[in-house]
Amino acid sequence: MRISRRDFMRYAGAAAATLGLSGVELAQAAEVLASATSPAVIWLSGSGCTGCSVSLLNAVNPTIDQVLLNTISLKYHPNLMAGAGDLAVSAATSTATAGGHVLVIEGAIPTAADGRYCYVWSEAGSPVTMAQAVTAMAAKAIAVVAVGTCASFGGIPKAYGTAAAKGVGDHLGKPVINLPGCPAHPDWIVGSLVALLAGTSIALDSYRRPTAYYTPDTIHSRCPRREGEEMSRFGQKGLCLEELGCKGPSTHADCDRRLWNNRNGYCIGVDGLCIGCTEPTFPAFPLHRNGDD
Repeated sequence: MRISRRDFMRYAGAAAATLGLSGVELAQAAEVLASATSPAVIWLSGSGCTGCSVSLLNAVNPTIDQVLLNTISLKYHPNLMAGAGDLAVSAATSTATAGGHVLVIEGAIPTAADGRYCYVWSEAGSPVTMAQAVTAMAAKAIAVVAVGTCASFGGIPKAYGTAAAKGVGDHLGKPVINLPGCPAHPDWIVGSLVALLAGTSIALDSYRRPTAYYTPDTIHSRCPRREGEEMSRFGQKGLCLEELGCKGPSTHADCDRRLWNNRNGYCIGVDGLCIGCTEPTFPAFPLHRNGDD
């Protein structure tokens, strides 16, 4: 089922606070969507677990089909699109050649062995690496968005081999918009894409993360447990997890305000520790400490 532009704006208006959009930005989005076309989106997946795509599918208000499939022109996504084979490749390459699109990258860019650890498709019988595809499709893009910590900073694929994989910005050698997280919250992804559609300037921090979602203050600074008793072992409900390795003191994100899974909780809220997954240092091993260490 397709939704109308009016319905989309109603959904977006209801979600404005959740997505961090102002009334002015929503009006700009309406102006963009009033035209016959809106910027196309190409989504490529590199070295990763596809967890950010799964997270995106959990978008609630508006839902992902309302935003990406019915309103934004999603030309290519390896997991969501109906087409396959040459038809799918043609949709991506023709869109990139025309330019004016938003390029979204999930997963790190394998660079060892000339990038041969990750192929995205074949053209004229020759395999195309993820590194080659990203370079080609970024050339005429109006914006490049790195979704997830692997795409933003290298993440897990880079953890034990700094030359084996790179974040998108490092690979391209130019600034991109980073939406780190393992996975990224669906609101961070949808909100950033809608802002780009609206032509809104996105305020970024020093790691090029939108400050609307990646807060200047840390999760720990707002944690209701921080002045309380420390956990000595896992399973002690409601106590501060810092002694067990919680990385909230160095993590910048709005997880505690935005919450996850349709606002049902977040890591610390369910007695798990923060693993700092929005930071360029992630993953920092060990992810936790034993209480007796």
